[in-house]
Amino acid sequence: MSLKGYIKENLPWIRSIYRKRWAPINIIHNMIDKPVAVLLYHRINYLNRDLFNINVTPENFDSHIKVLKSQYNVITFDDLKHNNIKEPSVIITFDDGYYDNYKYAFPILKKYQVPATIFITSGGVDTDKEFWWDRLETVLFENKNLRELIELDILNQRHVFDISDDTKRLHSFYTLHHMLFSLHPNERDMILDRWYEFYGLKVNPNNRTMTSSELIELYQSQLITLGAHTIHHPALKQISREEQIHEIQSSKLFLENLLHTDIDIFAYPFGHKESFDQVTEQIVQDLGFTYSVSTRRAQLHSNANPFSIPRFGIEDWSEDEFIRQMKLVWFEN
Repeated sequence: MSLKGYIKENLPWIRSIYRKRWAPINIIHNMIDKPVAVLLYHRINYLNRDLFNINVTPENFDSHIKVLKSQYNVITFDDLKHNNIKEPSVIITFDDGYYDNYKYAFPILKKYQVPATIFITSGGVDTDKEFWWDRLETVLFENKNLRELIELDILNQRHVFDISDDTKRLHSFYTLHHMLFSLHPNERDMILDRWYEFYGLKVNPNNRTMTSSELIELYQSQLITLGAHTIHHPALKQISREEQIHEIQSSKLFLENLLHTDIDIFAYPFGHKESFDQVTEQIVQDLGFTYSVSTRRAQLHSNANPFSIPRFGIEDWSEDEFIRQMKLVWFEN
């Protein structure tokens, strides 16, 4: 577990002290330069488990959007270009392009007439391909043929994971996730393909991404802005510069050809410091993007780096908890 993760889990009061210490400075900063809170959603669905706290139920999402509609100024990335933010504002974003964004989130956004941006991983469009972390979850949690151990060979070294009870299985999942994250996407896919074949596993249609026709419908609604999110969702920092260019540029061109419009916003897969760096930022800038977003938690001010825009990850909070969390974001630097 990272130091940040340990503090969040075991010492939550430290974060409260940090906020209180910086709150006066942030309030003054916000008076001079009106902030934007860019919110990050992933999935809107009913899931059996949510191992990374990235799913929000449709009912809670409806509550979130109702609050945002009534209490905040919800804007788009296009509004940022005009540099005319008069009040604390919010931008709503989704990463990956799961079908449930279309099935559950889109009707709610239409209901309240609230705009949002969805970043699309283009390699899954019009296919039944699943993201690798969903496939790993299937291997460990939806696998009736799995016994008490699972083995993995990496660089001629064998790793054995104990999954004999729920606690050990969960620990093995996070350990395997960390190991697979660091691999080249081709090697990672080979490992998962072997497991799927060995255990006789099938694709879970609940994890599919959107189709071309669904993306076109979203775009034509004029409520939804679509952005690029690579082809295969790799940790860009872990692959070569040439591969990074291919992943980013091809996802941009795919959407531009599909929608007949310019795509100038990009989201880094995973979005943390282990997944992109200044080399990646420069590639994004050179490819003609105006903005790119990370998963670093902070407010967005006019002096921020447009190629590393911070975002606040949103969890499956009730309406009251969402209101409380939204109040807290204005005190963060």
